[in-house]
Amino acid sequence: MNQKRMMTATQATLLGLVLAIAPLTALYAHGGHGGSAQTQKHNNDRAIAAQVYGGVHQETGDVTLSFYGNIAFEIVSPRGVEVFVDPWRNDITGMFPPWYAMDLPIQRTDIALVTHAHFDHDGVDRLHADMVMERMAGVFRLADVKITGIAEKHVCETQSDVEYRKLVKSLIDEDPCPPNETLQWDNSLYVVETGGLRILHWGDNRQNPPEHVWKMIGDVDIAILAVSDEGHILSQDWADKIMKKVKANITIPGHYAVKGVNIPGAYGLEAADEWVKRHPHTMLDSATITLTKEQVQKYDQHVFYFKDHVAFSTGGGASVPPTVQPALPEPARAWERFAPKQ
Repeated sequence: MNQKRMMTATQATLLGLVLAIAPLTALYAHGGHGGSAQTQKHNNDRAIAAQVYGGVHQETGDVTLSFYGNIAFEIVSPRGVEVFVDPWRNDITGMFPPWYAMDLPIQRTDIALVTHAHFDHDGVDRLHADMVMERMAGVFRLADVKITGIAEKHVCETQSDVEYRKLVKSLIDEDPCPPNETLQWDNSLYVVETGGLRILHWGDNRQNPPEHVWKMIGDVDIAILAVSDEGHILSQDWADKIMKKVKANITIPGHYAVKGVNIPGAYGLEAADEWVKRHPHTMLDSATITLTKEQVQKYDQHVFYFKDHVAFSTGGGASVPPTVQPALPEPARAWERFAPKQ
């Protein structure tokens, strides 16, 4: 790469780091979503059905995983419980240029999980969810889903060309590294267990958490890691170390540039093509995969790459909530419509 191209890439990355300061604004003091659940027209009948019946349909044995761009993924359990992690949006303050060419279309889900308070992860206004857990620590169970949230720290020093920590301090006069970081630099790792699989969602976690965190994570079947070729969060080498540390059968990259979703060149993000090529890999031909424990165990340190496949159309502009909402169900035992058929 010649010096001119390197400078261009560096400048693009600098822009991205400037954009990452958006969560410091007052709008993010209340999470940025402003109590959007008050305006939503769905109800919690699916959650009640999951409590009463152990799910919303009969056991299929399959776990479904769908990619929604950035590091947004939805996991659907064998009994039909939906878990959506890290919905994204553009900066809502209007102070910075957009990162995305469109909004994440509104998605209906049962459980929303947010790893940390940055706008490319906490766009819960893009979800119609029965429950929202932001930076959750501890254990949550519903039907055939167990979620372990591990309180940890956002990456603050990267191995990219940009001195991340130094730049943040120069822009906002705050240190993103412990011990005096603010909440936006805290991150929760999630381990979602369902269908016999342990699925790790890394969020933007630091590369080298302390030993007690690795013990809480344990061995996983699938690791979703924030790795892209320019090393915005995890460098290629650190992603390699993590996937080996957690003994992942399958690793799925996220937080990379996706055609049709990301504005080309915005904040310096690149694809994950070069990192994927370093490993035995499968190029997926759709945005959704269905897996069983037995299928996953056939792999060892294997990469599944969604590349530019996302679980919605990227042909239009910014999405808006639907103007026509379905009628509310009858209040008395309405959840029974989700009873598994005998």
